[in-house]
Amino acid sequence: MRNDGVQIKITIITAFAVWLLSLAVFAIMSLRVGMAAFSIIFIYGLWNLIIFFAAYLAVSRKISNVMQRVDNCIQSMIDGCPVRQFSEMEDSLLGKFQYQLIKLYQILNCSQEREKKLRKEMGSLVADLVHQINTPLTNIQIYSGFLMQEGLVKEEKEKVYEIINHQIEKLGWLGDGFHKAAQLEDDIRKLEPKRQPVLPAVLSAIDEISVKAEAHGDEIVFSGEQDAEAFYDSKWTEEAVFNLLDNAVKYGEEGSSILVQITSYELFVRVDVINYGTPIPKEEYPAIFNRYYRGKNAACVKEGVGLGLYLSRQVAAGQGGYIKVGNYQGKGNIFSIFLMKNSRD
Repeated sequence: MRNDGVQIKITIITAFAVWLLSLAVFAIMSLRVGMAAFSIIFIYGLWNLIIFFAAYLAVSRKISNVMQRVDNCIQSMIDGCPVRQFSEMEDSLLGKFQYQLIKLYQILNCSQEREKKLRKEMGSLVADLVHQINTPLTNIQIYSGFLMQEGLVKEEKEKVYEIINHQIEKLGWLGDGFHKAAQLEDDIRKLEPKRQPVLPAVLSAIDEISVKAEAHGDEIVFSGEQDAEAFYDSKWTEEAVFNLLDNAVKYGEEGSSILVQITSYELFVRVDVINYGTPIPKEEYPAIFNRYYRGKNAACVKEGVGLGLYLSRQVAAGQGGYIKVGNYQGKGNIFSIFLMKNSRD
């Protein structure tokens, strides 16, 4: 397709060339025929008028055609099906204008899709929270009714109080977990990863879980490369490692060791959290990182609402890394967070 600007220039040059040619023709005719000056001027003026009017019509029609195609291009974007009206292979203003319009359309469309996805995820998060809250609320209502019954002995009342208190604690865990999940959904786009040593974040997570581990009779044993560096957000990565340690304490054997290891590879730094206890069945591996999921082995554990591993996975993925789980020598479980050594940019 010929450049529209070139076509307009050709039309104007052609009109100018015809005008020059006609000027020469009229000059020759006036010399040979001897026409009166008035007649020559009149005919020449009329001829000029015809030439420039024809040129005006041609240029006007071309401009109208171009503007119509611009309008069609914009309208197609409004309709959600962008159609290219101009060739982007040629170095023309209209081609560049169309390219910029389509890029703007794509950016706006991606923003809308991202917004829809975030709204859907938040709606799903709220729906899951409401579903999870209903269970402890129902239990509190039921056991509160038991307290109204006469004839309950002291031991029975204490048992009911203990159950109600546990359900209240569960509501607190749900609220805290929902707050962290909602905060992460918002902050995942604002993670501030930078190249820094991995050891401080891991030690902070160990320090945070140490009291709980000691009360459980567990010993946390650290090993690995202390000078390893990775590209990560310190705040959220510490939260991710803490969640793995928290699970290791809750689901591991009492009085056992929890191993924390740092290993550096070419592209990633790996942080392992290993606990001794009942191995997680392999068929549960794909589901354990889902929001609010709790495995079969978790049924006997009082604490937890199934958000810790979900948050850890989101943190790892949001920084270009990943997390995986495996069986540790048939005696326990190993959770590994992989952090990128360098930025993806």
